[in-house]
Amino acid sequence: MCNITKDICDDYGFHFLNDVDSPAVQLIAVGRQSRNTESYYWDNSDRQPCFLFQYTLNGSGTLKIDNQTYIIDQGKAFFLKMPADEAYYFDSVHNQAPWEFIYIMFQGSCVLPYYEYIVNRAGKVMTLPEYHSAIKLLFDLHHKSKHGFAQDSFTTANDIFSFLCLLCSAVSQNTGQPSRLVSKVQDYLKANYSTPITLAQTAKYFGVSQSHLSREFVKYTNEQPIRYLTKIRLEHAILLLHSTEMSLDKISSSCGFSDSNYFYKVFKKYMKITPSEFRYQMKEQDYNSVQV
Repeated sequence: MCNITKDICDDYGFHFLNDVDSPAVQLIAVGRQSRNTESYYWDNSDRQPCFLFQYTLNGSGTLKIDNQTYIIDQGKAFFLKMPADEAYYFDSVHNQAPWEFIYIMFQGSCVLPYYEYIVNRAGKVMTLPEYHSAIKLLFDLHHKSKHGFAQDSFTTANDIFSFLCLLCSAVSQNTGQPSRLVSKVQDYLKANYSTPITLAQTAKYFGVSQSHLSREFVKYTNEQPIRYLTKIRLEHAILLLHSTEMSLDKISSSCGFSDSNYFYKVFKKYMKITPSEFRYQMKEQDYNSVQV
């Protein structure tokens, strides 16, 4: 319950009767609050299974994950999967008053892969501008809930799914200008993708350790250097599959794969179909290009 003299809550809970069994995504609650008392404390260790995204508009609060604490101030958000050994709360000693935030809680059979994609790249604590599309969509969903327009399970599910995809897009993009090392490595990989180069060889070429190279690369690109190299190779393989009649063996060697069997496995892993099936679909559908 909210203490109306000190705290402000504008929350809306949902339980839709017109929904399919085991929905892909399902809205539980959306709300906007202003908290400035230490009675606001949530221990996630014994809460019902769900996902929570909470974004700070003003002030700050505290998030504790295991033995590490984070100050969640303006522009920062946390994304949590419950139950877990976590807690978030208002602490008048360490937090600015009041802590104003907007949040959304949801569940669903398809949420976990998107959640893992996001936290594996950005962590459970992330920074987003208030004008970001994901945050704007969150405001819009709160507005619709407040005015009675969020009454359909399917349209709200569409909003949640869009929200997840916007977050995935945000964390998949570069976090800033690449460092000098990362820029050189990217150029090196683009120039040498057709040869069987490895991470160890690349690190040795630039005179750094593999771990340092990987950390720097992930920091500025949100992906491992080997995955970046694989993407380059697949892009060129797709071009050759589409524009030439080259055999898979020749395409494999031209794009730096160790052999055609390995090329087949990697292609199917990322593209979900075999190179031959892909070539056939490209001809049947008459695509100009395919982005990977």
